[in-house]
Amino acid sequence: MIRPILRFLLMIVVSCLASCSTSKHNNKNISSGKICLAMKNYNNCTNTMDSIKYQKDPIIWYKDSCLIEEVFYLQYYDKVDSITGEQLWKNLPYEFTFIDLPRRAFYVFSSFSDTASLVRKYKQPDSLKGSIVNFWGLPSFFKDKDTKQIGDTIIQGFTYKRFKKIESVEDRTNYSSKTINSCTIAYLACNNALPQLFTLDKQFSEQQGCPVKRTDRFVVGEHYRLVTEIQYLSNKLTDEEEKVFKAWAKYAKGHPVEK
Repeated sequence: MIRPILRFLLMIVVSCLASCSTSKHNNKNISSGKICLAMKNYNNCTNTMDSIKYQKDPIIWYKDSCLIEEVFYLQYYDKVDSITGEQLWKNLPYEFTFIDLPRRAFYVFSSFSDTASLVRKYKQPDSLKGSIVNFWGLPSFFKDKDTKQIGDTIIQGFTYKRFKKIESVEDRTNYSSKTINSCTIAYLACNNALPQLFTLDKQFSEQQGCPVKRTDRFVVGEHYRLVTEIQYLSNKLTDEEEKVFKAWAKYAKGHPVEK
């Protein structure tokens, strides 16, 4: 089972993920590639990074000013694990959304294929989609007097500028009025060669001039934390991925979304 305090952190992070955004979607140097939005549980005592049960890190493909985002559903099986005795489960692809950033138009397809059928299409005044992507920015989580800069850190050879914010929040996991101190640390990638396309906090990134590539959220005094991180998987697309982008972009051009 997910620990109660971790479940509490996960609920907060899901609400904050709506600010995951592209920093400047009209940048001509964006090029193409793919990322994943990874969420892990880090244990300070054991120094291990563990996957969260039932959680699948979504992949987002990008090419110039267009994106494709995958969505999953959770499927349970009648069988149980022979060792743990837990019911077996798996995340399966549900649908894929092609997003035209300049036009803020969304095209949902049934599969990741150049011949996939269209499920629906729509527009949004601000591209808030589920809990994963918001390309034009929600109010910044870090832009207030409670946010303090702390020392830089180096992770896998890259230097990150860090900011910390501590806030008192209601402990909703115990259904009580008790408040706890929740701490969130933002990691800004200012001096590395990673693409600058995505950020976990658009307004704060624009203020600092660096994208927020990672956030750590934990309850003060607890030894584990919830880590959300933009991980760059590739700076180019495969031939098949290029084919999908080309087909879906052509469809979007020929079938604009009505207002």
